[in-house]
Amino acid sequence: MTNKKETIIRLAISLLIAFALPYTMIFIYIAKCGWTIEGRFYGIICSAAMLCPALANIITRIITKEGTSELTLNLNFKCTKRYYGIALIVPVICSLIIVLCITLFILPSESLGELLKNTNYGEDCSTVLYLISMSLASFIFGFGEEFGWRGYMTPKLEKLMPAPAAIIITGVIWGLWHAPLIACGHDFGKGYWGDPWLGIILMCVSCIGISFYLSALTKATGSSLAAGLAHMSINNITTGLISIILAGLAEDKILKLSTDLNFGFNLTSMSVISVSTAIVGIIILVGLYKRKKRHRKQPGHST
Repeated sequence: MTNKKETIIRLAISLLIAFALPYTMIFIYIAKCGWTIEGRFYGIICSAAMLCPALANIITRIITKEGTSELTLNLNFKCTKRYYGIALIVPVICSLIIVLCITLFILPSESLGELLKNTNYGEDCSTVLYLISMSLASFIFGFGEEFGWRGYMTPKLEKLMPAPAAIIITGVIWGLWHAPLIACGHDFGKGYWGDPWLGIILMCVSCIGISFYLSALTKATGSSLAAGLAHMSINNITTGLISIILAGLAEDKILKLSTDLNFGFNLTSMSVISVSTAIVGIIILVGLYKRKKRHRKQPGHST
């Protein structure tokens, strides 16, 4: 069996497990509660689903007797700590850009001035620290996805194609993995034009951008840990901080948002996150490539 065939088989097995486990749980939930995120066990289902890609990584290694090679669990924090800082800072910056875009383009024209007037910056700083602590506490769920996607699937795809293509395909697969949740109203809500297919397509596009960022952190640290922290930081910090900041606006302005505006609200948020993280990721990847190229040119280096 060639190495290429081995890689394809391992990819197929890991993807089958990564999709079959959460899809089974989600469709059991849908059969009981319907296509909604309001069901009693929705949060539990989402949290459990996030652990499935990691299980796919582990189970595939056992089935195929791959062992622990290329495990992406480097614990050398001393040399890579700046990337863990990036994992926490980028979502804060994204949140501020999202709030600016929403108040300028989605909400009434006077919203930005009202927001600046009513914002309590001391409370917001403490909120950021709280959300960071929440990301650390719930890190295991972000790691659950990243140990499967960036820690296993992307490296395997890179053995079959150039790295950028592997990252893009990872993003598409990752987006499709969310499809049943999007159909339930996750991220984009319900009732918008093209529901749920447009939401699924937009999720795939968004996941491509974020994949460049998470893949860059994984490559830079040699570990899925930084990507797992970044994943939960995006989930917790951006969502929480946007909600807290926008609480400075009058409630009636938020409550009057129609379905279309809510979709625009969510689309703006995901677009900013996707574009911003993609830019950061590409910068890191280019830096890693240049550093590797310089290392190859050093005297005495063998290729």
